[in-house]
Amino acid sequence: MQCYRRSVTIPYIEHVTNEEVLSRVQRERGLLDSVTSCKFKHFSHPSRHNSLAKDIMLGPMPGQRRQDGQKKQCLDDLKEWTGRAILDFVTVAQDRGTYHRFAHAVTHAR
Repeated sequence: MQCYRRSVTIPYIEHVTNEEVLSRVQRERGLLDSVTSCKFKHFSHPSRHNSLAKDIMLGPMPGQRRQDGQKKQCLDDLKEWTGRAILDFVTVAQDRGTYHRFAHAVTHAR
């Protein structure tokens, strides 16, 4: 963002928002799209195989809750972005082609 501010010559004391800077340079936020696609790619491989990674990713962890409360997890982001349950992801991920089309549609729908 600092590079964009320098290229458009916006001084720091103007207090211009990041969204305004992005609109001035005619760019969009690209980092969130790459993070969502990485999360979807990471979910698909372990969910197709019976492994320890799948058990850790999908199963509840033993022990007590943290005192601060539950932290947001990767699966919570996937549920929020799609509005579907995790079991839907697991069934869709069994077919690689269908899951890739599904993940592509979700990540590029914004």
